[in-house]
Amino acid sequence: MIGEETFHPDTRALLAYGRALAGAVDPAARPAPGGGADRVVERLFVMDRRRDGALVLRTFGAELIALFGGDPRGKDFLAFFPKADQALISTFVESVNAAGLPGVLRVNAETNDGRHLGAEILITPLRVPPVAADRLLGLFQPLGGEALVEGRTIARLKLGAMHPPVARAKAGLRLVVNNG
Repeated sequence: MIGEETFHPDTRALLAYGRALAGAVDPAARPAPGGGADRVVERLFVMDRRRDGALVLRTFGAELIALFGGDPRGKDFLAFFPKADQALISTFVESVNAAGLPGVLRVNAETNDGRHLGAEILITPLRVPPVAADRLLGLFQPLGGEALVEGRTIARLKLGAMHPPVARAKAGLRLVVNNG
């Protein structure tokens, strides 16, 4: 993924984990425990992608509940974004699901009084037994500016950049000749 060397170390650790889950890397190349991924639990969330396009939040880590000022379980993840960004986010999630690999969004989180916090959102498919929706794991990783929001809660997110996974190549056309 272009630019991934600039991602936060915790984002890179979960990116490697998501690729390992998808079988896209050699299991021996997985990051060692304690390499950063063990500290991210409170910034994780799980959501279901329903057939109607909604991304319904199922779980939300304790650190996120504090940052966002409440537990948004049952709420559509897309509702955090302006209408102009929602179609892009939906397409991004579709690409993550289609590739079976993680992708990263760079966002600008804003409080109601205009304070800003840069963040990365990693989204990766969770392959679980069949359920009514596609399940996705997410990480909301602030980029070191939590003090900038001075304890105020995040009211909305604005899309800055998308880093989708590389699409997997589909089998090419085959030429079949029948001389009979």
